[in-house]
Amino acid sequence: MVELRDATLADAHGIATVNVRSWRAAYRGLLPDDVLAGLSVHDREQFWSGPLTTRPANTRIVVAAIEDAIVGFAATGPPLVPDDRADPTLGDLYALYLNLDVWCRGIGTQLHAAALDRLRSCGFTHAGLWVLDTNERALRFYNRHGWTDTGRTQVDHGPGGTELHERRLQRELNV
Repeated sequence: MVELRDATLADAHGIATVNVRSWRAAYRGLLPDDVLAGLSVHDREQFWSGPLTTRPANTRIVVAAIEDAIVGFAATGPPLVPDDRADPTLGDLYALYLNLDVWCRGIGTQLHAAALDRLRSCGFTHAGLWVLDTNERALRFYNRHGWTDTGRTQVDHGPGGTELHERRLQRELNV
């Protein structure tokens, strides 16, 4: 049985572990092997401890747990890209990651629904996200869940300065 709940600071290590494991599985062949091998649970734990401690306005992190073990998480909040911040009704899905061993079990769909509920609870009426443009698995998932391509692209910088070529997806939250 999967439990979905708002994350606490005590979840930072579990979130970081899922973050690193899921990147290594989902991005194999999409990002350089040395970049994936160099991912650090410690660094990711410090990264996720920030928003779990400071609780920025309208930012939420929800976890999926099985028998108290974190198996997935999603993070939402106001857009991080300056061009999108002008619209106060727009919220972003920052991240949605699962451990490989729970892929294709419906947990991602449940976590996605919980993330959208968090966006709605903050007053957002539509949502956006940035996805790696070569991540066909994620693109199929988001397409099945009502997301559409906006035609916008960006190059973000990931671990070690790796260029992340991303495309922008959007969806309404009243659906």
